[in-house]
Amino acid sequence: MDTDTCACGRNITNLNKHNKQLHINTCKKRKLSSTNLKINKYFKTNSACPSTPSSHPVDSKKEKDSVTRDVLFNDDIENVVYCDNNVASCSSTPSSHSDQLTLSNDPSTFCMLTNLPHDMIEFLIQKGPMQPSRDDLPQSKFPHNKQNRSFQTNWYWKIMPGNIHVRRDWLSYSIVNDKIYCHSCIIFGRNVKKAWVKDGFSAWHKAIECMKLHEISEAHVSAALKLKLRQTALPIIPLMRENELQNKMYNREIVKALIDVSLFLAQNCVAFRGHRESWSNIGNQGNFLELTKILSKYSSPLASYLESLKNSVKKPEINFTSKLRQNQIINSISTSIKARIKEELKDAKFFSVSMDSTFDLSRKEQISFIVRYVTACGNVSERLLALHDSPITTGEQMFKIFELICKELNLDWINYLVGQSYDGAQNMRGQYNGLQTLIKEKCPTAIFVWCCAHRLNLIVSKLVSCSLDPVDLFGNLETLYNFICGSKKKVAYYEAMQKNCSLNKQGRRLKRVSTTRWMSHNYALEAVLETFEPIIDTLQHTRDTEGRDDHAVGHMAGCLMDYLLSKRFVMSAIFFQKLFNILAPLNTLLQSKDLDLLAAVNGIDEAQKKLTQVRQNDKTYDNLIHEANHFIKENNQFIFSELKINRIRKKKKMSGEMSNDEPITDPVNKFKCDTYFKCLDVTITFINNYFNAQAIGIYKDLALFSKKRIFEIKNNPSALPKDAFQEFCAVYGKCVQKDLLCKEYAHFCRIFHLFETSTFLPNELHPSNEPFETESDEDEDEDLSQRKQISTSNENSIKYVFKIFMNGQLASIFPTLNTSLLIALTLPVSSASTERSFSKLKILKSRLRTTMSQTRLEDLLIISCERDIEPNIENVIQHFKEQSIILTKHL
Repeated sequence: MDTDTCACGRNITNLNKHNKQLHINTCKKRKLSSTNLKINKYFKTNSACPSTPSSHPVDSKKEKDSVTRDVLFNDDIENVVYCDNNVASCSSTPSSHSDQLTLSNDPSTFCMLTNLPHDMIEFLIQKGPMQPSRDDLPQSKFPHNKQNRSFQTNWYWKIMPGNIHVRRDWLSYSIVNDKIYCHSCIIFGRNVKKAWVKDGFSAWHKAIECMKLHEISEAHVSAALKLKLRQTALPIIPLMRENELQNKMYNREIVKALIDVSLFLAQNCVAFRGHRESWSNIGNQGNFLELTKILSKYSSPLASYLESLKNSVKKPEINFTSKLRQNQIINSISTSIKARIKEELKDAKFFSVSMDSTFDLSRKEQISFIVRYVTACGNVSERLLALHDSPITTGEQMFKIFELICKELNLDWINYLVGQSYDGAQNMRGQYNGLQTLIKEKCPTAIFVWCCAHRLNLIVSKLVSCSLDPVDLFGNLETLYNFICGSKKKVAYYEAMQKNCSLNKQGRRLKRVSTTRWMSHNYALEAVLETFEPIIDTLQHTRDTEGRDDHAVGHMAGCLMDYLLSKRFVMSAIFFQKLFNILAPLNTLLQSKDLDLLAAVNGIDEAQKKLTQVRQNDKTYDNLIHEANHFIKENNQFIFSELKINRIRKKKKMSGEMSNDEPITDPVNKFKCDTYFKCLDVTITFINNYFNAQAIGIYKDLALFSKKRIFEIKNNPSALPKDAFQEFCAVYGKCVQKDLLCKEYAHFCRIFHLFETSTFLPNELHPSNEPFETESDEDEDEDLSQRKQISTSNENSIKYVFKIFMNGQLASIFPTLNTSLLIALTLPVSSASTERSFSKLKILKSRLRTTMSQTRLEDLLIISCERDIEPNIENVIQHFKEQSIILTKHL
């Protein structure tokens, strides 16, 4: 545009510099205000628009079957909305869009947008430029300016030499502001004059000259070429998108199969990778690729994909089977499982934690993090959420790791942590700098419960070292294990002897006696008693063959035979077998995931009562001697030595002593005093010390949730103590109010029996009329020959009461009681779940997999330990594709 001509079309050549600038500024303001008024008048709600076709512009493409799209927009480009309406007719829009503006292919409606969206560009290319005729205008004529000039429709055509007319398909006229624009430059233009892109051109007196100059400009030619290229490719774009969508669906089927392969390998702790994983390798390519090849026989997409990988000469753009993709798939599965656990934790609200550490094969200290909570269905769950390594395991460092894990998992432990359980190490249960103390300083509701399973293991350790007989018994069992299992010849002969002695029974292996493995003494003793005859035959054979050349081997075999073929061994072994018949079921009970604190205490009390009955009943010792003699008779092919009578040493009588020593000379009575009574006394004493109910202040309050106490309160409501739930509410006062809890508990006791009968069927529907037998006051002989399992959901457990509470849907009626029961069930009993995770860890991180990264190890361990949680495949794929831009493109 000429600098001596104003935007309004007036010649300002004769004006001085000051007046010229003043006119230009005034004219811009006038033009801007008039344009805004016209735009606001044009962009009114569609209900106000007349429905006559003559009142609206028509585009140059009048194809009847073309689908046009109006664009509703606000000031922000992100709020642009598209709808399927005809631009040529102003159809009414829904009332919900009454505050939005309609954008047609009129250039004034989109020329001010800097970055056009992809969909809008396609819409404008499809619609083309706006080239209305006079008949499309309200008064069938174009507006005139002050010079009485107007736009001419013949400008849509360019006259070439030879009177050839070529249509200007770039010229677009705006009815709103009576200006012309370049349709191509608005869409694809770069460095174009603002008159053809932003401001519009309206100097009609030199329109032809300016249009010719713009047509040959480099910026316009480049934009027009881009537009023509895009128009050529426009019909292909839907096909390309459809092809892209099919490829994505094809790739998703491949990834689903790989997810199944990864799940199978991770849940069964099987290694993924092989030594050589290239497709040219004929040998074993690793479990992941080998299992993938097997699945490809039943999946055509997977088979086609693997075949393309084998035949590809150059590196493929994406390889779903590479080691990087394997790690990403494993991480996506683990993330899905953890997300499921976090959702359950969010619903449960209250949770408790257990932490422990172990030393793995790569010489790293691995720390396991377990959470315990009650699901919405009323089931108690213990889940592994994290595995961290740390070279330092002090109480302060463990607390930092605890805070880090809670922050990563977004756990509100300060408000909702109700319990914590660890082993007896000082860095965990220390009174001053232990982890439990540091947590309780910030969260007073986090009651510490010393792991019951670890305490029972300590009692067994005290038991097997309290006298000489158990020391010799388990010391010789460890020596026997090392002696036989240290030689392949002895093991082979031992197994052959087992087949000869028992043809139909499965062979047994000797077990090692270990102080760190729970109830290992029990397992070692059972193996020796069940394979006693093959053991003696193996020792005799070793003494006769190898003992002649190796005197040490012959002497060791002879010493072990002498001990095993003695009545002292038989009596000691049978006595400890009976003790383990009481303690082993308790050990199994205390390792249960869904065990509550009240059920654990009831199980401990039951075992303690049995031990007390054995201690007070002399007939049990007589039965022990009888069983020992019966064992000797069953193995009458061997000669057993009797109990030895030790020489009695006389002690010097000091001056002033009046009484004389009365030593026990009978070896049977001496065994009874030195071993039988002493072991029982030690066990009972340490159970009282380690499992003292007073150690947990809220135990007495928790005992009120037992069925026994509920029926007592039902029969006698005044029997409820005045200070009932006092300790419980003192700890959890911010969640539970004492007055409301007592009222709801008393009311629940009255209706408990009604809901119990509707939840569980009675033992007999038609009870007999025979009178009940009265219980005898005489002490019954405690049968210790059989091992009886203890149920985790007995009638005196909180779990039993809560099940009736949930089935009756009483949470809305007794909300305070519901919260109390949830907290009671969430309290941890043991940290056995951390030990189970370490057992999986030893299988995963074998000596061939010591270089595994910590992230991969944690993901595999979570998948393996929480195999009962089914990951959401769609979420796994979504997380998998978000880990890479290439994956996002192909999935």
